[in-house]
Amino acid sequence: MPKLQNLDRLLHRALRVQEETCFTVCRDTTMCIVTFNEIMRLVLEYPLVFTQGRNTDQFVCVALFGVDPSENLYWRDGRWNAEFMPLNIARQPFSVDVTGGSAAGEGAPQIVTCIDVENPGVQDGAGERLFDDEGKETPYLLYKLGLLAELVEGELRSSEFVRRVAELELIRPIRLELTAPGLEQRKITGLHSIDEQKLRALDAATLAELNANGYLRAMHAMQCSLGHLQILARRSTRARSRPIPDDAMKKPPPLS
Repeated sequence: MPKLQNLDRLLHRALRVQEETCFTVCRDTTMCIVTFNEIMRLVLEYPLVFTQGRNTDQFVCVALFGVDPSENLYWRDGRWNAEFMPLNIARQPFSVDVTGGSAAGEGAPQIVTCIDVENPGVQDGAGERLFDDEGKETPYLLYKLGLLAELVEGELRSSEFVRRVAELELIRPIRLELTAPGLEQRKITGLHSIDEQKLRALDAATLAELNANGYLRAMHAMQCSLGHLQILARRSTRARSRPIPDDAMKKPPPLS
């Protein structure tokens, strides 16, 4: 279980991070939430779809790492095997937390950097230092803080993208039947993609708006990324003869 602590230059001055080891907490992760700014680079290697949480009707955009629950086909030989790594993976073992603020408007919310001190890559013996001898952030820590800043900044644009696409009723459920040599057919439900017919039927003004915001390009890229599912099916080492439960792929697991 993660044990998050607010990053402190005094408390955590001696900590180091072994970069490859810290990603082991994601080896059984089937999906993770991605930001809008990541879409165009992640579609080169991952299927990108929409999904919903079990207790909400809100959609989020996720990258899939496997075609079975708890399967991560990008984790091989003890490491993450992909040219591009989603920000929600690359940020490990760090995360952000929002503190302060209230419904009454007392104080502004503050974004706090946290570190998972139970992550196996976090130690004081070997790895990348977080702070130098003077207590200043090292280039490694500054790099990780940059990833967190990109995540926080991307969340707002991601929410606007998903909200607009849902508002136009362009999100539709997909039922995928994947086949691969030597594997039995598998069925995946609980995922959503772009409704191509409704997208084509939009009026010129709406299409121009979507194009101006970069949404049109992102939607087409997400549709093309579905081809990666067949690649994942061929790489899968576990064939299942029964359909995956309808809610098995609905909620991206927390990565904090």
